[in-house]
Amino acid sequence: MKTNILLALLCLLTISVSYGQVSFSMNFNLADPLQEYNENLTKTPKGFSTDVAVRVKETNFTLGGELGVSMFYNDTHLREMTEGGYPGTFIEISEEDCFLNYHLVARYHVFKEAMFNPYLEARVGGTSFFSTQIATEETYLFEDITQFHGTAFTPGIGGGLQIKFKDLPIGLDLATTANLGTFTHYRSINPEVHDISNLRMSDGQYESSTHHLNYRIGIRFNL
Repeated sequence: MKTNILLALLCLLTISVSYGQVSFSMNFNLADPLQEYNENLTKTPKGFSTDVAVRVKETNFTLGGELGVSMFYNDTHLREMTEGGYPGTFIEISEEDCFLNYHLVARYHVFKEAMFNPYLEARVGGTSFFSTQIATEETYLFEDITQFHGTAFTPGIGGGLQIKFKDLPIGLDLATTANLGTFTHYRSINPEVHDISNLRMSDGQYESSTHHLNYRIGIRFNL
């Protein structure tokens, strides 16, 4: 699914360049988890995304896609290599719990061109949860791990405001979306419950719906 989304984004960019009606943005995202999802996370997910939008000719609609990554747990700790047969030897390990977001996005703008341009947004796509364990320095005693846990289908609706800087091809893009998230598996570490000096990928495993509100602020570039 992730490959299909990336191919769709590439096609949109190719088409938009030929029409000269493309914009893209770099965004900061804050995902506010809801219901059981909120109870299982100890930190609010934060991250970055980029999106591309193509204006449908002679209309107030744009079509495009967004790809991003967010993190909701990270820690660095020393781990004793007892399982590898090296007691008394410690390796510094970086732990992260994250997710990838990939969505196709449709927007209806109140105005075709305006300094302040509100819009409505609908999106469809997915959220894939993954965790990493990486040694901060290269060593043969520990093999880096990246493990995907599950993927949720996450459609959403919302609205935003684009603010164009006068006589400049850039502006601000502010938005809030409500996203439904289907049930999926993910890992969420709680330092008060888990032994962070010897974490395993099987620790902190949860399964729940992944409903959330997403708050986005970005810089949009108009080509």
